[in-house]
Amino acid sequence: MIPLFGEAAAFTAALCWATSSMIFSNVGGKAGAQTVNRGRLACSIFCLTVLHWILEGQPWPNAVTWEQLGWLSLSSVLGLVIGDAMLFQAFVTIGARLSMLLMSTVPIMGTLLAWLLFDETLRPIEIAGIACGVGGILIVILGKKGRPVGLVGRDYLRGILFGLGGAIGQVANLITAKYALIDGYSALSASWIRTLVAVIAMWGLAVILGRVRRTVTACIAPDVGKRLLLGAFIGPAVGVWLSMLAVQNANVGIASTLMALPPVLLIVYEGLILRRSVGWQAVAGTCLAFGGVALLFMH
Repeated sequence: MIPLFGEAAAFTAALCWATSSMIFSNVGGKAGAQTVNRGRLACSIFCLTVLHWILEGQPWPNAVTWEQLGWLSLSSVLGLVIGDAMLFQAFVTIGARLSMLLMSTVPIMGTLLAWLLFDETLRPIEIAGIACGVGGILIVILGKKGRPVGLVGRDYLRGILFGLGGAIGQVANLITAKYALIDGYSALSASWIRTLVAVIAMWGLAVILGRVRRTVTACIAPDVGKRLLLGAFIGPAVGVWLSMLAVQNANVGIASTLMALPPVLLIVYEGLILRRSVGWQAVAGTCLAFGGVALLFMH
């Protein structure tokens, strides 16, 4: 095995998710958040089918119990339909960096939920991690500098709430999906099923609302279609695959911490590449939040 292969896969997965979030945020501002979400899901099922064919030897799963299908469907509705609808709205409202920072609350919420519902003991290091994570995020969202230009008051609050809603959806998605991933069931097959359920739900809703033609027209536009396919390939397909390789080949805590890096990577991108002024509060708060997430995974 190549040294640090799992760690490299985890870091590359974080890079993929940071990149895809920027792509979807940019495209969502042109075509609309939910139009992009529907288009992204259609592209994702195509990419996952190709990936499943290459890695599993067949284009789609053929062995799943009704119980697993039920849990995966519930996971899909909570995470990919409701949660991602809110996340994509956050992308458009407050941008990729703040949205991904709010998504870093997922392990914090998961730890607190395990404590409340399953009587799991919180160790001092985990309490410190939660405090650092929440404190860092509050520093960023309460700071004036680093916000999208012209975004204030109610609109800014609405974007923050959409981002938190996306994070809550992801927590619910992880908890329900866990019940389906029994006896070593393929995570890639589970991802394919969850994505198909989301495609059926989102496009079925588009049919009911009469938005299919508008969605297709927007998604095949020259400046949207290629970016949608690229974002879907980089994030939901390659990113998910790399995350599985990371968990299989590295310490889960280290892999999880590295995969929580997107907010930090986006700070670097905005500051060094785009030359935007994000402010010291945003940098310090993001690093503190990442440090808090890292503490949660330390054993």
